[in-house]
Amino acid sequence: CGFDVDDDRFVIRGCQDVPGFDAVAKGEKVDVEYVTPGIVKMVAGLLQTSPSIRAMLLECTELPPYSDALRKEFDLPVFDVITCADFFISARKDNPRFG
Repeated sequence: CGFDVDDDRFVIRGCQDVPGFDAVAKGEKVDVEYVTPGIVKMVAGLLQTSPSIRAMLLECTELPPYSDALRKEFDLPVFDVITCADFFISARKDNPRFG
């Protein structure tokens, strides 16, 4: 598809070092309330070092619970598996406002 992970336009980070997120690797239930501040802190650090970030894509299916906290904290668009699926589905639906 032409995507290059080494393209400097993209900032790619994992969540494996966020306290509590290791539950994913262990196959355990993630304590979202406990992990949320760590996700927000990690993204705050990314925005400090890469202030040109204008949107976020959360590619892991474990990440949608953090999308709203990131939107609220940073006022940036956040795309996750749910918003991307909604976008895809909406492209196939009739828009009643336009007939």
